This record gives sequence, C-alpha cells and structure tokens, in this order.
Amino acid sequence: MKGKTGKMGRRRFLHLAGGTLAGAGMAGCLPHVEGEWGSCQDEEPQLEPPASSRVVEVHAAAAIYQSGGQSQVDATVVAAMWRAGLTALLDVADEAAAWPLLLPGYQPGQGVGLKVNALNSMVPTRPELVNAVAGSLTGPGGVAAGDVFVWDRTGRELERAGLGAAGLPVASLGTVRSSSDESGPGYRQQASCLSGRQIRLSSLLTDRCRHLLNLAVCKNHFAAGFTGCLKNHYGSFANPYDYHDGCEQHIARLNALPEIVSVSRLFVLDALRAVTQGDTDKPPDAEPCRLLLGLDPVAVDQRGLELRDEVRAAAGLEAGAPAGYLEVAEGLGLGSRTYRLVSVEL
Repeated sequence: MKGKTGKMGRRRFLHLAGGTLAGAGMAGCLPHVEGEWGSCQDEEPQLEPPASSRVVEVHAAAAIYQSGGQSQVDATVVAAMWRAGLTALLDVADEAAAWPLLLPGYQPGQGVGLKVNALNSMVPTRPELVNAVAGSLTGPGGVAAGDVFVWDRTGRELERAGLGAAGLPVASLGTVRSSSDESGPGYRQQASCLSGRQIRLSSLLTDRCRHLLNLAVCKNHFAAGFTGCLKNHYGSFANPYDYHDGCEQHIARLNALPEIVSVSRLFVLDALRAVTQGDTDKPPDAEPCRLLLGLDPVAVDQRGLELRDEVRAAAGLEAGAPAGYLEVAEGLGLGSRTYRLVSVEL
C-alpha cells in the first residue's frame, strides 16, 4: 500500500498556522531553549534500510469503555494488544522471545529509553501503554528494571500527562524540568547539525540511551500535517521552534542523524485516541482503539496517516493535510511508504 504525500512551502505553513504563532496554544507547541545556534554543514546520511516494512495493527474495541459518562482506557486490554502486536511483528511465541531480537547486544547497564509524547496532556502516549511496554521489558527474557526509563522534553509535561515516576514501574525523566526551568539532565553541549543549523540533542538520548523505543501519538499537526513516530523527535532537541517552517525536510533529516538512527529499535503509534480534525494541542476527537507497531518508522507513520484519513472519511470529512516529510524520509532511506499491513483483532 502506498499513500500520496505532498510538500508544504512557507505560504501553506503560514496559512495553516493562521497567523497565531504568538498565541498561547501555539506557543505551548513550539518550545524553545535560548542559545546561539550557529551554521554548520550537514553530512549526507548513510543508512541501512529497515529489516522489514511490515506494520502490525492491533484493534480492540474494548480498549476504551464508558464509565460515568467518561471514556476510560482499559489497561488489561491495552496490555493484551501490546503482547499481540509485539509477538505478531517478530513472529515469536511470547514477549520473552522478542526482546533479544529487538535489543541486539543488550548488556546490563545499557539504557533502554521509551520516548513518549507528553506535550498535549489530553492526548499523550497513554500511561496504560507505557506501563504495558515497561512491564514487558522488565519481565522474563527482558532487561534490568533500572536500565529502563521513560523520557520526553520536560518533567512537568510528563507529570501532567500521567507519565511521572509515581505512576510508572520505571524511571521517568524530562530533559529539563520545564520550559522556564532548565534544571535536569539537560541538552548535550556538543552540537549536532540539522539543515545547516546547530542543534543540541537531549543528553538522555545521547548519553544514556543505547536502545530506543519510540512510542508516539496519532494526531494532526499544524505545520507537519501529522504527528507520528518521526515527528516525535521534535521533543528530543532544544530548539524545535526554529524548525517548523519547512519542517517536511527537517523532520526527515532529524531522524536520519546517527545519534537517533543508531539506537532506534521499535516504533509504536498509539492510536487508542486520536486528534483527526483539530490541531495538535486540541482534545481527542476520535477513538480508533488501535496500536500500530513496526521496525520501519516511515511505514508506521504512513499507515497512521491513512488511519487518520479513514477516521475522517467515516465522519464525512475529506482527507487531512499531507505529511510531506514521509516522502523526504523515504528518499533518505529511513524506510518505505509501501508496507504490508498485518491486522490483528482482539
């Protein structure tokens, strides 16, 4: 299967932004750490293709239920979805057999990071999913509990999203405490180069993480068109504000940086709830009750984009904005927009 994508120029960016970049909602979406960001020369990425472009999509209508007039996520069902997706993706009998395949060469003491998306506390990577992944990781055949950590750009956002340390069986770490409080592990002083400008990557990524699981969210995005696994790394460096205009190029090239490619092991799109009509900072407007898993971030995001549009079509809406970064990412060799879908129904 292959979807059509388009590129987004400056005029379309400004149109979608609606001239509200200074607004409170938009400002919360565009964090920025002050500093001098010099020019630099990009190196052309040398990438190995993903081992497989298969995407496993697990659907369980019972994952979300109504209680007291409110939607609730069933942690037991989500854990079953995770197990079914992981074993189907790797064609193994159980979770214990999966981790040696996903974490090659793991040794105790090596950090295993779960990169979540906590920016919108109404639609974060669901705590029920994060708990399922963390519990699986630290179970039989897995890794030492002290090596696993959940992370995103700020500790305050993690807590607001229900992903603070108090609610998880593993450590929860923000690169900084908040946008106004830069205490914490911080950003690496040594700069990386992205689209001709310097960036500072999270030290949690560069110094602590030897194996990375990308746990992203299914949402629209005002500039990128779609937030998925590739866009999730806009929470991994200090100055994403500078990279929203022309982001179809930047998102792809960010994910091609060796600091990210070398540790990436698994890509999961949380589509239990989704934002399919509003912007990235809006509440959920759909409950697809799905998890997508894959070894190819381009394939996972392509399927996520198509799922968003299927939800929109069911609501009588036309397709949403394209995600031009997928075409760029495919051209760089990060993965393929043509994938084989494996559907699992629970």
